[in-house]
Amino acid sequence: MEGTRDEPRRTGAPQGSLSSFDQFRTAGIDDLAGELALRPLYEVNQQCIELLVSAAWSDRPTLPLVRQFQGSLRNLSAQARARAAHKAFLLVDMEFMNGGWWELAKKQSSRITLPSRAPYFPRNSAIQLARGALLVVQHSIHANAAQACLLGVHPSVTAIIGDLSMTDIERIVERRFRYIQPRWEDRPAIWQRLIQAASSPDIRLTREFSLRGLQLLAGELL
Repeated sequence: MEGTRDEPRRTGAPQGSLSSFDQFRTAGIDDLAGELALRPLYEVNQQCIELLVSAAWSDRPTLPLVRQFQGSLRNLSAQARARAAHKAFLLVDMEFMNGGWWELAKKQSSRITLPSRAPYFPRNSAIQLARGALLVVQHSIHANAAQACLLGVHPSVTAIIGDLSMTDIERIVERRFRYIQPRWEDRPAIWQRLIQAASSPDIRLTREFSLRGLQLLAGELL
């Protein structure tokens, strides 16, 4: 009929909905965003692993954890070290389950002292590692305080670290760097599982260790 036009044929997904490709692409973007958000955490974990590997190459390692796994640490490839670091929780600890310790640490008075101890890592490396760990914790607290506990930090400690200024953080890492050490340092069986999982291409071992780590942290938070 004159004056009429055929409607163009519509193809593809209905308007207002995502095609399969768009859904896949969106999921990929979300996954990438998640990985980018976790990158600072991975970097702190990697720094801890690299310090342990470096200590393992010493002729006379003094760290008990390194002495026990010296050969295994030396044999970790770059890919294995990266696999070990890619955990959704911190592989380092700085009295993160001890609210009383952090109450004292946040005070500026030099008259308030904490028990002295030998540093686990060399001073400069320990300060850098402690600073990185605290910034990761603080950023997580500001993003989602409840989820910050999954890093391995007690709620009473997240309340303190979340309120620290950069000046506070610098003061604490300069004075308390001796307290940064590998998480579960006194439980070598856990580190044995981590090293074995990282050394294997079987992704199931890595997933099993990650689940075990979260279970241990949940138990410590109770």
